[in-house]
Amino acid sequence: MDEQKAKIQALMRKESNSTKLNKQLQAELAELKKLRDEYLERIDTLLVENENLKREKNELTSTVDSLSKNLESTVNTASVLRSEYLKVLAFKKRNNDKYTSTAMAKRANKIETCFTLLENKIAKEGQKTIYLRIIEPGGKVLGNRSEGSSSFKNASTSEEMLFTVSKAIDYKNEKDNFCMEFEEQDRIFTAGTYTVELYVDGNFSGVSSIVLR
Repeated sequence: MDEQKAKIQALMRKESNSTKLNKQLQAELAELKKLRDEYLERIDTLLVENENLKREKNELTSTVDSLSKNLESTVNTASVLRSEYLKVLAFKKRNNDKYTSTAMAKRANKIETCFTLLENKIAKEGQKTIYLRIIEPGGKVLGNRSEGSSSFKNASTSEEMLFTVSKAIDYKNEKDNFCMEFEEQDRIFTAGTYTVELYVDGNFSGVSSIVLR
């Protein structure tokens, strides 16, 4: 553009014949218009390409985010600690303060749950919290806040759930056995089926039940 401008200024200084000068200027003007149209075409092409690149970038970003979330979800699911061999027993307390197993609701003083927390090499080692929920025949979760009962957030649904007792453990990616118990001094158990659920750090781990007659 600077070259064209200099060329026109030189023509105006050099050419005295106005008709001839006008024709030359018209020719230069046509050349400038041609250059302008070429540049506009290039700019338009670049703008279209730029919009396409932006769209492709957004699509790629969305795809990467989706893949990352799916991968994270898969890893989280795979790292959940599962429990097996859940054994639920009820005990009555004898006069000598020793406990013996019972199947009678009115004689029961304590419910104990023993289980095996399975090995999971994907799960992170370290402190974990096991939540035990004992649900009585009527659907109420047994517990006493003065004895440590409270609530936790379900990792899958974000729902606040009551638990009966909890236990902090140091998980080392190895199979391990645990027992958890619930007892209240004045608790009178009603007859029926008691459902026992286990959660580890808010993730469902296992379930069992016991029938007290």
